[in-house]
Amino acid sequence: MTFDLTQIGTVRSEFDRPTDPATMRKHESQIILDPKFADGLTGINDNDSLTILFYLHKSTGYDLVAPRRDGIDRGTFACRSPHRPSPIGSTTVGLVERDGHELRVTGLDAIDGTPVLDIKPYAASLDRPPHSGGDDRRKDPRSRIEGYVRHRAPEALLLEAGEVHGHFCPYLALGVMAGAHAIRKLGVASTGMEDVVAVVETNSCFADGVQVTTGCTFGNNGLIYRDYGKTAVTLVSRENPEEGVRLHVKERKGILEKDYPEAHELFERVVAQQNATAEERERFSEAWATVAFDLLERPVPDLFDVETAVADGLPELAPIFENTTCAACGEQVMASKAVEQDGKKLCRACAGAPFGQLDGHGLNWQDGA
Repeated sequence: MTFDLTQIGTVRSEFDRPTDPATMRKHESQIILDPKFADGLTGINDNDSLTILFYLHKSTGYDLVAPRRDGIDRGTFACRSPHRPSPIGSTTVGLVERDGHELRVTGLDAIDGTPVLDIKPYAASLDRPPHSGGDDRRKDPRSRIEGYVRHRAPEALLLEAGEVHGHFCPYLALGVMAGAHAIRKLGVASTGMEDVVAVVETNSCFADGVQVTTGCTFGNNGLIYRDYGKTAVTLVSRENPEEGVRLHVKERKGILEKDYPEAHELFERVVAQQNATAEERERFSEAWATVAFDLLERPVPDLFDVETAVADGLPELAPIFENTTCAACGEQVMASKAVEQDGKKLCRACAGAPFGQLDGHGLNWQDGA
């Protein structure tokens, strides 16, 4: 069977050869439509995002299975390689402006001269992975995230986690991957009522990825922190507490230093030594995000030690504590945390009593004021 495709326009970009897609997406491009198709842009300004289909005109041949950027063998249809039996690319872009038969867009990873085949409005209701319950998060607040987990959409999960974490980094991606794998392995979903519990052994970026993906948080008592200093999580259902799943991130050197030496070198200067230039900090942010999304394509066994049928001694369900009022500041405080001095109930701040603090150093006790 043969098909007829029509070139409706051409990409104008400052990139005349393929380069890092993350870099290309940070720059503006133009899509110059053939004037005879200009009427097809009527009403396009009502859309913030567009999906662009284009012909990868410089793609040469393909292998159905080949090593990808991370050295792992993958099938053509399991990656975003430009070398495909039908060399068609697809990218969602941001619409900046329409000027007649020309569009200015951001986020397009197509080189200068690329033939454009079609333009469609991005529709979240159609283009997001399908999941039961629609997107009525008033009734089912985690329906969207659970759909991403079920349908193995790690990039969508990492984007959700980035909204909470504030940036994209490798250990946020690893937390997302660990949480999603454990949920699928257990066949559970969190309702935010302590039915599912995640036990994390670090308070690093990894923990944020776990919280977003599993729905187990400090606030809903579904997250337990054990100050072991290990990048690991155990997911347990209270219904079957002997059947937990534990994932431990393998040696850092084997994941980051070996596979992403440039990003690791920038990490040392920007984060560890804190003596980087502004240009190095910008490069680091881009490189760290690239590594994060790249890790999502790697098999779980390459990155984690996975244990099943793990029994974890969970605490009992969280009790409801009574409140009391601090005699000094007048603020309410959990009665179990109050301190008695001279026959009065005081909060720890007013009493100058020691208190526990969880910070970048881990869990520690602080002297009172």
